[in-house]
Amino acid sequence: MALSRGDIASSPGPDYDKGVQYWQGVEASVDGVLGGYGNGPVPHIDQLSSRLFLLSILPQLHVFSSPLTPLPRPPPYRLVALDVGAGIGRVSRNVLLPLFDDVVLVEPANNFIREAHRSALSDDWPGLSPCINLSPSTPAHDSTIPEQVPPLNKRLLTGKGVYKQVLFVKNGLQTLEPVAPCMNGQVVGQASSQNGTTFPERMLYDVIWCQWCLGHMSHVDLVAFLKRARAALRPSMAFDPLPTPFTPTHPGASGHPHRFTDSGIIVVKENVCEDDPSGDSREILDEQDSSLTRSVGRWREVFEDAGLVVLKEEVQHGMPTGLFTVKTWALR
Repeated sequence: MALSRGDIASSPGPDYDKGVQYWQGVEASVDGVLGGYGNGPVPHIDQLSSRLFLLSILPQLHVFSSPLTPLPRPPPYRLVALDVGAGIGRVSRNVLLPLFDDVVLVEPANNFIREAHRSALSDDWPGLSPCINLSPSTPAHDSTIPEQVPPLNKRLLTGKGVYKQVLFVKNGLQTLEPVAPCMNGQVVGQASSQNGTTFPERMLYDVIWCQWCLGHMSHVDLVAFLKRARAALRPSMAFDPLPTPFTPTHPGASGHPHRFTDSGIIVVKENVCEDDPSGDSREILDEQDSSLTRSVGRWREVFEDAGLVVLKEEVQHGMPTGLFTVKTWALR
């Protein structure tokens, strides 16, 4: 369906409840969430390219040094990722948890979020072995967003790299407040490799990962969500004086004895279709799961309306023929 820019807001868009109902009838397995492509090369190709994409845009995530990628000085806080529309936690387990200290996993389908939590507790997730099942300390019923979010997430200044933890929240993106992920949602559980760990009520993120889920949102709802996500990104910050001689690593940092971290990013990884032959952007509605496949031009309109800038984009190679092209964007 080709639409002009003015028609976007009036487009009926997907039926959210129908989409959730569809996925709750799908087997809670890798093969289920990948539509029958879970037993071949697709999961490995997707996971590897996603990790390489993250490492290319956020050098502080590197855990091994090489001549081409010298190991940067780690930031003095725990690295935090938000995985939305996360399904059974495939991306959290294989892409985010090996690189981040804390992961918040959000998924609306009850069968998927329960399986993700169960799988994490089975010592099957890297960094969570031995895994401890903790009672979540963050209230799910809080109905207000705090006026101020601590810019440095000060509680994260301890325990960097010492342990891993994952928070599991049942919620949809239409109602999700990334800065307060448990608000409006149901906390299913928390898994950690260390006893006594907690998540704060307010969060800032180094990465917000959105993959194969944003098609279930209308243009208006998607733009609103991306604006909320942008507000929950960790800002750039200075830390720890470096020994002399000092080499500035941040624009305008000449003569300033600090290193600067990169601010957080949003990653969108989604199927794309071609723009209309007329040159207009378009979208295709899948009646089965009530999701939209947007053209590249339509995605550009989404990002522009959300006030986001594209830092990097790439096409996913190695996928089976006959499928939509998959494209990944890094945004801020």
